[in-house]
Formats: sequence, structure tokens, C-alpha cells
Amino acid sequence: MTGKILFLSALCLSAMTVKASDADTASDSIVKQVSVTSEYYLQTLKPTYLTNVSEAANWGNNWFIEVKGGASAFLGSPIGCGDVFDRLSPALQVGLGKWFTPAVGGRVAYQGMSFKNGEFKSMNYHFVHADFLYNLTSGINCNDLGLSRWDVIPYVGVGMIYNPDWYSTCAYPGGASGSHPFAFSYGLECRYRLTNRMQVVGELSGMTTAKNFDGIGASSKFGDNMLTLSAGLSFTLGKVGYRRIIDANPYIEQNDWLLLYADRLAARNNRLSHQHKEDERMKAEYRKILEIEGLLDLYKDRIGDNGDEKEHALYPRNDYSGLNSLRARLGNKGWDGNPETMPKAMKKRLSTVADDDTNNSKDLTSLAGSPYDGYLSAMMNETEYIGAPIYFFFRLGTEELTEVSQLLNIDEIARVAKKHHLKVKISGAADSATGNERINNSLSQKRAEYIKTLMVQRGIEESLINTSYEGGIDDYSPVQANRQTCVSLSF
Repeated sequence: MTGKILFLSALCLSAMTVKASDADTASDSIVKQVSVTSEYYLQTLKPTYLTNVSEAANWGNNWFIEVKGGASAFLGSPIGCGDVFDRLSPALQVGLGKWFTPAVGGRVAYQGMSFKNGEFKSMNYHFVHADFLYNLTSGINCNDLGLSRWDVIPYVGVGMIYNPDWYSTCAYPGGASGSHPFAFSYGLECRYRLTNRMQVVGELSGMTTAKNFDGIGASSKFGDNMLTLSAGLSFTLGKVGYRRIIDANPYIEQNDWLLLYADRLAARNNRLSHQHKEDERMKAEYRKILEIEGLLDLYKDRIGDNGDEKEHALYPRNDYSGLNSLRARLGNKGWDGNPETMPKAMKKRLSTVADDDTNNSKDLTSLAGSPYDGYLSAMMNETEYIGAPIYFFFRLGTEELTEVSQLLNIDEIARVAKKHHLKVKISGAADSATGNERINNSLSQKRAEYIKTLMVQRGIEESLINTSYEGGIDDYSPVQANRQTCVSLSF
């Protein structure tokens, strides 16, 4: 029964292991994509540093001095009687060193006081050694200066050890002196950073030298050893820390994104600039129409037009008096000009007669010999025109109308002229303030011919159209008003 239980337990454990393995595999197959928003690239990036990479320290940086105290045990050859605790003696360690990089350093150290040799006799010693240090935990849990919180530092070195009591204890005439033999140093030091300049230090160190260092044994081989356990403080001198190498990849990505962003902004700015120019052009056209129609003062706030900044009288105001007069008279085309046969509507408009027919004979008689009687006769004789002439204005140096809304007048004039078989006189002009005589003569002719073409296109017989060209004129103010073509109608 116990065997079955163990077998089932092992089977369940293996199934859970397989399931966990599958879950891990599935988890590893997922690629996490981190989306970076525009706000990330538009702000100042916080520097990130390459792992375990820093510049070498300058000669005056990251020097340290350490002072430790502890106990040492001498293990000579022959070792003699007694255990390690019987051989313990106080020890003092002082070191001066420098860290060249966060991982590599060196120091010169002194260790001394006394030790007990194989015969348990106390002897003084002085041990000076140079060590190569290597920090195994450099780059782990570092601050902004590149200093790690914990340091685990194995080291090896060489030096000389001196035993001032060697002569008094040596009993081997002719033997090699063991008072200052060559020695190896090695050990492991652990540090904990309290501040950027001060660390708590604990060290387990060893020393190996010739066998006759303690005055006992032969000196031809290494065999005397000393183990030391100590603790103390380490202080950093000069400038502290390392210049860490900043990871340039985030800045390269930000720069590429900003270049694309600047291109997009430039393209958008160009579009808005073109749109602004078009809006300004349309605004000028609307302003022109409003000024001609006499509505500029009413709508100037909406188009942003300030009277102190712009001159209002750029274009003559169109009161449509000619067109209105033309419409009023076209219904009376058959009138012969005799005041006695004047239509009632005309008499009413002139306020010369009453609405009733009882006073017709008296009012008609009063029109005889009046100035208006002469005007009516002049129209019949084609020496005067029906109503006021209609002006069409052109852009500087072209036969292009200042606005397409003027075509409405063309359409209406053509409709009335066709309906009543009127004669059309077209006179083109240019402003003499610009261009020369040859250019203005040609330009006035082109403008008149352009209006004539529009009339013909709208069905007016070409035989009823008379064109003339005035060249450059300065009859009107402002100058723009002279860039026009005048259209007059007559019987």
C-alpha cells in the first residue's frame, strides 16, 4: 500500500512539473510590446546608463584609506601543539589604495603586531604587501555615482614580512635568515556603503611565507601561514564615484522621432500658410463686394476690418441707379418722347401728375419745354443713354474681372437688351497711373472686346454692339476705378 501511495505521488509530481514547464514555455513565447506615446519623446528624457560600463577614474579620484582591527592565528610548520584559538593574537591592518574602475583596484597594506610561533612564544612582525583587488558585485544596486551598496572583493598580492625577533630565536647556524622573507597575501574583503565616502569593512585574509619565518623549520619551502579576521572602516579620498556611460539609444530614437515630428509640423505649417493666404484673398474679395454694395460698415467687425487701418473708399459704391432706371423705362420703349403721350408710370415717378386721369391734360402740358423733355428727345435721337451706365472693374494689367459677381450685371443687361432690341455701347479703359500708352491702349481694347464677347455669348446681335477704347485715363478716384469698361444702353 505504501508503495502505491509513493508511486501515485511521484506521478502527480511529474504531471505538475510538465504543466509548469508548458506554462513557462507559453509565457516565454509571448512578446511584450511597449507602445511609446508622443508625450514620452516631447519631454526631457531621464538618462539611463549602460550596465557595468563606466569611464576609468582619473588619477586623483577614488583613493581610499582603511583601518581594521582583529585577531590573527599563526599556523607554522611544524605546527606544534595547540589549536587555532591557542594561537590567537591581536592584529592591526592599515591600507591605502585606489579604485581604477568600479571592478578593478589596487592597494598597499600594512599588517602587524605579534604572533605565537610553533612553540607558543610571542614574536613581533611587520607585513607590507601590495594587492590586486577585484569587486565581484560592481554594477549591482548602484547609485548615480556608480557605487554599489555591497562589495565582495577577493584579492591576491605579494610582499615582504619582517620578524624582528628572529635572530634571538634562531638556533640554526648557517641557515638562511627568516627575518624578512618573501610572502604571498590573499583573502576576501566585504564592504557595506554607509555614505558615498565611508564603508564598513570586514576581511578574512591569509599570508604564506617561508617555513623558518618563526625561527623553527627549514626556509627552502613555503609553509608558515597566518590567518587574520578583522573589521573596520574605509574612507574615500578625493573625488568619489565614476562617470557612468549614458545609453545613447533612447536619445537616438527621440531624435529620429523629433525629426519626423518637425517634418510633419513643417508640412502642416505650409498647408496652413497656403490656407491663410487663400483666406486673406477671399476676405479681400468679400470686402470689395461689401464696399461696392455699401455694406462694409455693417459687416466690418465680422471680417476684422478696422477703419483706422484700411482706407474704405477703394471702390466706387454701386447704387444700381442706371439698372433701376433702365428697368423702369423698358416698359415704355414705344413712347415717342411727346410729353402729351408720356406713360402714366413715368409721370407718377416724376411726381408731376396725380394718380387719377382727370389732371392728365394739365400735367402733360406742363412738361412741354422742360429739361426732362429734352432728355427724352435725346434718348430717342441716340445722343443720351437709358439711365446711368454700368461699370465693370478689372484686375491690374488683365482683362479679368475683380469678382465673378459682376457677371450678374452682364446677364441682366443682355436679357433686357435682347428683350427690347436695345443698342449697346461698350467703352474700355485702363488707369494711366500704371503702364505706358501702348500697354494701356491694348489693355482697354482687350477689356472692351471681353465684355463684347460676353454679350454676344448671351445672345445680343453683334450689329447692335458698338465698342470704343479710351486707353489710359485718370477720370476717377481711387486709381483702381479707372480699370474699367463702361456699358450703356440706348434706343
